[in-house]
Amino acid sequence: MPKYVETIIVGGGQAGLAASYYLSQAERPHLILERSPHAAHAWRDQRWDSFTLVTPNWTVRMPGAEYDGPNPKGFLSREQVVEYLEQYVARFRLPVRYGVEVTSVRRRPNGYYLINTSAGTGSVANRENGESRACVPAGSYAAMPKIVWINWRCATGSPLANQRT
Repeated sequence: MPKYVETIIVGGGQAGLAASYYLSQAERPHLILERSPHAAHAWRDQRWDSFTLVTPNWTVRMPGAEYDGPNPKGFLSREQVVEYLEQYVARFRLPVRYGVEVTSVRRRPNGYYLINTSAGTGSVANRENGESRACVPAGSYAAMPKIVWINWRCATGSPLANQRT
């Protein structure tokens, strides 16, 4: 785990992993906090065994890992999706901290975010007082409806810098 964490990503699902991929490509220090004990939790534990994607394999396009298998018109099974996401985390060495639930995020007057987690405050952020420069809520909007101000330019050079999300 890095000593300096500039950005905290809340949730290690597909959106969180994609955000981490781009931050990693830009060499920005960050950390994904995922409350489940392993990668692909929803696919592994919340889908029936016979589940398959309803979109063809050629549409599987996580950043840097587009589908290139032998059956682009086929449909990945639940187990194949779980394997794909586990391999994605490993391939890009994404900094996921499993078993850590974010309990609150507050913007401080200094512009940083105070991150409270099930592991405590300050154990996963860039300052001893638990603050982070950016917080990316990668999970459901309903779970965290009032977050956040993200400066994407620092991560990607995007013209979307300083846009509310």
